Amino acid sequence: MASKSTISFLRSLQQKKFRNEEGVFIVEGPKMVSEVLKSDFKVRQLYATSSWIPDQHEILPVEIITEAEMERVSGLQTPNKVLAVVEIPVLEGPINTLSNGIHLLLDQIQDPGNLGTIIRIADWFGITSVICSPDTADVFNPKVIQASMGSVFNVKINYSSLADVLLKNADGNKWPVYATLLAGENIYKSELNASCFVILGNESRGVNPILNTFITQGIHIPRPVNKSSKAESLNVAVAAGIVCSEYCRKNNP
Repeated sequence: MASKSTISFLRSLQQKKFRNEEGVFIVEGPKMVSEVLKSDFKVRQLYATSSWIPDQHEILPVEIITEAEMERVSGLQTPNKVLAVVEIPVLEGPINTLSNGIHLLLDQIQDPGNLGTIIRIADWFGITSVICSPDTADVFNPKVIQASMGSVFNVKINYSSLADVLLKNADGNKWPVYATLLAGENIYKSELNASCFVILGNESRGVNPILNTFITQGIHIPRPVNKSSKAESLNVAVAAGIVCSEYCRKNNP
């Protein structure tokens, strides 16, 4: 059985303040725990109910807790069988060198589900770098971890001033910068350079105007012709999926 202090500690990790203070975050569920154990992330402790059957590579010490205790510490509506406490890695600040390819710049993405889904999309399309503005949701929020379905362990996530990143890019006269804008060009008729940045803006406010000076070209996902639609905009994660798919179609024929 878990002690009261252990239960209090695990429950506190649902909040960013305590994750930062302790330097750890939570991963829940057999699949997700299996993914983190196969990654370079360092697992500090496993907690599991007696019904959990670990994979062969999952050889860390496990503290057995009751189902009732798991329900108390879980952030899920339906608690799972296993929970891992994982050390937060050092996320680099300034971006010095980036490999060729597409790099997603997330500008003030607030919804944890959107952030996790975008990371999962990036992983699916083989995009290894996602750069977040400092005011984007915390990547170690349990809802982000769950929405990413383990992709957060495969994609390099960086928090940095997007203006600083793009200023360095401009000084080097390096890659074009695309941004999803309602007034942008039709993405299906646009060129998407093999190496580029793509800015995805805040769910309600769009791209921060401070970044406008760096944008090479706005891109827009058009509605079908002669189709009635009352939706004002696409969900940012859906837009990310379409942009990444079109990028790959154009650059990986």
